[in-house]
Amino acid sequence: MRVGYSVLKEIHEKAFTPSASDYGLTQIEFENFILFLEQKGYVERVLRVNERFSLNPARLTAKAIDLLEENKHYIESYPERSGLKAWIQVEKELYSNGAEAE
Repeated sequence: MRVGYSVLKEIHEKAFTPSASDYGLTQIEFENFILFLEQKGYVERVLRVNERFSLNPARLTAKAIDLLEENKHYIESYPERSGLKAWIQVEKELYSNGAEAE
């Protein structure tokens, strides 16, 4: 949920354009995640040209703004851009079953 919250927050506030490297994702994982957000009705106006895409013109739907509001408790611990990987790792560890450690 933290990755989704962060991507939506940054698209909405336009402080910076989120990228795969901000979250420790591969480019294809990030692109698939953005496509998922579009298909679920959270993001619109993602610019696609050939094999490339841009979030600069993207905007949130009312559904996404509601989601940000419902999860505003995240803002208390929300880091600067450089701390996003560690911030999302907290949730990953919380819900992990330890399978990666074996």
